[in-house]
Parts: sequence; structure tokens; C-alpha cells
Amino acid sequence: MTLVIDKSGSMYTSREDVIGGVMKLIDEQKANKDGKCTISLYTFNGEVEENFVGKDVNDVVEFKYDPNGITALNDGCGIAIDNTGKWLSEMNEEDRPSKVLVAIFTDGLENASRKYKLSTIKDMIKHQETKYNWTFMYLGSDITTTTAADDLGISSKTYSSKKNLYKNYETISLAAAAYRTCASSCGSLEEANTAFMSTLNEESVKNTREYEKEIGRKITND
Repeated sequence: MTLVIDKSGSMYTSREDVIGGVMKLIDEQKANKDGKCTISLYTFNGEVEENFVGKDVNDVVEFKYDPNGITALNDGCGIAIDNTGKWLSEMNEEDRPSKVLVAIFTDGLENASRKYKLSTIKDMIKHQETKYNWTFMYLGSDITTTTAADDLGISSKTYSSKKNLYKNYETISLAAAAYRTCASSCGSLEEANTAFMSTLNEESVKNTREYEKEIGRKITND
């Protein structure tokens, strides 16, 4: 899985929650002995930082996260997609992961990208989904519209308040566990993908409905 995490200044008050959410996700995947899980992790503010690429989840020991600055969302997504694709292309086919998930975590809108335009990112996402069957997930915190996800062409999305943003990481962890467990027990990647998407969608809807109840209205464009 590839995690693309907003570390702009508005995330500063959620610093410990983000670190805790990421490390809990990683610890839960370490505890799952079905199959193998690799992690690529990118953070973005005005710049994009590649924390690591294709690292075995069992080798991840920490996540450094110091929010500041502005929000280069497009650049974060573009660099993560390009670098994940490059990493995969350099692997032997038999070693490539059977499932690729790109999860984008943010609390705000694009305002600083210099390398990638929105239209470019949307085309990149569509290409990876249709040609290589990647799954993209948009996870928003304290966001009251689905416009950003819709503009990126991402259909899988979930929302929470910052005080409950750990649920976003929990959603990814549960879906990954469902895929790994099913792939190991049933031996069918098609069934494993069905289990993955079912869990992802179920948890996403649940989280979004809880958030809508918390803010007292439906999220627009949903």
C-alpha cells in the first residue's frame, strides 16, 4: 500500500493522532501473518517527502511527522503514483504485489503544487485503475464537501472529524486485513479483492455517516 499523507500546518494539532494512526495500522499489519504487506509512505506540504518505498511492513519502526506549511496535494499524489509505478516496474513480475492501494489522507484543498496539474492527476489515477487495477482511496478529515475527491476522479472516499481521524487509518487497516486473510484462506485473488472492496466501502460509509451526524448535515456532492 502507498500512503500519501498531508503534513501542512493545519494538521499540526493532529500530529500525535496521525503518528498513532499510522503506527497502529502498521502494527496491525505486522500482526497479520497472512501473505505479505509492503508500505510506501509520502508526506506533503509545500514539498513532497518520500519516507520510504516498498518497505516490508515488518521493517517499519517509526514514522516522523512534523506538520507545517501549505498544501501541494497534486504534487503529493503525482510523485507517489509515479514512484510507486517505477518501483513496481523494476520488480520481477512474480514478486509484484497482487493488490495496490493508494490512500490519500488530507484535511484541506490543493493550494501549492508546482509540478502536477489536477487534470494530470485525474488522468494518472484513471490510467492506473483501468490498466493495472490499482485502488485509490480519499480520506478527508474536517472536510465538508466531496469536491476534491470528485475532481480527482476518486470514487472510494471517507470522511471523519480530526478528533476521530484514527478511523481513517482503521478503515485502511481493516480492508488490507480482509484482502490478506481471504487471499490466504481461499486462494482466489478475485474473492480477496471482493472482500477488500466490501470492507473498504462498508467502513467508509459508516465513518462518513458518523461524521455527517456529528456536523449535523450531509456532505455535499455525496
